[in-house]
Amino acid sequence: MLPINQGDIYWIRPDDETAELGRHPHPYVVVQDDLFNHSRIHTVVVCALSTNLGQANQYGNVLLDDGEGALPKQSVVVVSKISSVPKSQLGDFVGRLDPARVAQILGGLRLLQKSFMK
Repeated sequence: MLPINQGDIYWIRPDDETAELGRHPHPYVVVQDDLFNHSRIHTVVVCALSTNLGQANQYGNVLLDDGEGALPKQSVVVVSKISSVPKSQLGDFVGRLDPARVAQILGGLRLLQKSFMK
């Protein structure tokens, strides 16, 4: 398996333990820092991607450009759909988002975090 890096996009097939991921494989972007990605930790933190472009209007979500990250369809990073999954559950590698886009996603996660701190 390739080294897992922040900004990488993978297909993830849900299993019984991750039923919250849905029933069908979906693409997810790795948001966990590479310090942890390259460690012995067996899990990785990811955010879901959706082709429902209406979700781009929700605070913190990030609309990706057509073809960005080698995705087959224009997609939205849904920052509220964050999960920790076993690295072994990562499926096919799709592509990688550039560091500027990853920074936008992390900003959306910080916004989400602030909403819980009130």
